[in-house]
Amino acid sequence: MDVAKIRQAMAGGEMPQELAQQLFNECGFLVIQNVPEGMEFGVDYKSWTVRSNFLGLKLIPPGLHYFFLASGTAPRIGFFKWIKGNEVLLHKWDKKGETFAETPATDEDVARLRANLQHIDRNLAAYPFDVTQNWVSLSNHITEKTEKRLRPTNPMGLITGQPETITKEEDVAAEIGDPKAVFNVDRSNKGERLRFRDPNGLPIVRVKEGYEVRFTAIPDVPFTESAKFRPGIDNTDRLMAFAALLGDDYTEVLGEFQYSFVVFLVAQVYDGFEQWKRLMHLFSSCRGALITQPKFYIDLLMVIFFQVKLCPDDFFVDVLSKDNFLATTLAWFFANIEDAPSFLNPDLRQKAAKVKTFFAKKFNRSFDLPDEEDPTVVTTSSS
Repeated sequence: MDVAKIRQAMAGGEMPQELAQQLFNECGFLVIQNVPEGMEFGVDYKSWTVRSNFLGLKLIPPGLHYFFLASGTAPRIGFFKWIKGNEVLLHKWDKKGETFAETPATDEDVARLRANLQHIDRNLAAYPFDVTQNWVSLSNHITEKTEKRLRPTNPMGLITGQPETITKEEDVAAEIGDPKAVFNVDRSNKGERLRFRDPNGLPIVRVKEGYEVRFTAIPDVPFTESAKFRPGIDNTDRLMAFAALLGDDYTEVLGEFQYSFVVFLVAQVYDGFEQWKRLMHLFSSCRGALITQPKFYIDLLMVIFFQVKLCPDDFFVDVLSKDNFLATTLAWFFANIEDAPSFLNPDLRQKAAKVKTFFAKKFNRSFDLPDEEDPTVVTTSSS
């Protein structure tokens, strides 16, 4: 699919009939019934405010996409979907629950909708091809396998920044088989109440099963004899153990890294940012892997480059100023590459230098380590 040609045609006003028919036959459609006017609707890297008679999206190119809705100041709620050709998706919005209705559309419903697509064309927004390249740059390593592996287990795979929670009181009520044991606190009543609080006095809650993104935990590894003589901090063994959990597929490793960032940036789920930070720290502290996995690190540099480039400027400025984690982690990352042996892949060394220069100019700050923090050779004798 020639995205540049499509963007040019759409920018020029009326799309040529031949191209329009091609897109109709090759692209997907998403219809969402009962969406109230004024809600925020988004796909991938763009969102709009819904007008009356809005029914969804047309001409969705094949591949991975993230669709979401949000009401007022409420958190976004959405789902990933891998569009395959001329696919038609049908969903309903539950106004009362402010979420997508979980009852799936029947094959008959979808068939009727497909036959009626041209009649509802005016109520379908066109996919925003102007942001296609940005979205691809943020998600090009996320495979169908990645999405299925990390997807929440609720029926639609819904992701939300404020998932439904269950209190400790509700868990206890379920255990004893008495739903009436769950009630709101009535401060006018001095009767005994079964309440659980954490050390800070806050209610003890957990995310309702099925609504957590299933991020992969980074495993700990035993400290080996060979690790004692590696220069500085080297988490290569942990990276290898993490990759082993994903079938030693480093595309999957990058896929989870991108997925975590998109879940935070687009879905606005903070757990995504936490996983992204954990992986960022891991990748930046693997001196041995720089030698053994050069392609992974070349691809990783491009992933980080586009994440920083496409994210709103104020976001990373805020992160760099309030949380020194990112600045320090990137400085260590670049230092490890600069201090690597001369036989390090030259493309990796060159790309790292260019990315470092870009970041320094973008944020007007140095990404060099202070002299006292330069990586050093550590030789620890066994006891």
